[in-house]
Amino acid sequence: MAKEKLTILSSTLAEIYVRQGHFEKAREVYEKLLSKDRGNDQYRSRLLLLSKDSPETRKLKVLSGLLKKIEERLDERAAIKQSA
Repeated sequence: MAKEKLTILSSTLAEIYVRQGHFEKAREVYEKLLSKDRGNDQYRSRLLLLSKDSPETRKLKVLSGLLKKIEERLDERAAIKQSA
């Protein structure tokens, strides 16, 4: 028997992917959400932003990378404090 993969799609999941720098995964989630709710302008605008190579998209990618580095450093500091 094959295992079924449970996928819960939400804009929150898509935004988590964005924060982690997984823009393709975020775009896929927004595409699926939009296919179920064609009139949702928020999904449409986020998908458009993630689908094109614009100055906004490049800024988003840079900021996402910086956020990831900050989170890694905070995790490192927390580990150091915990071991001390």
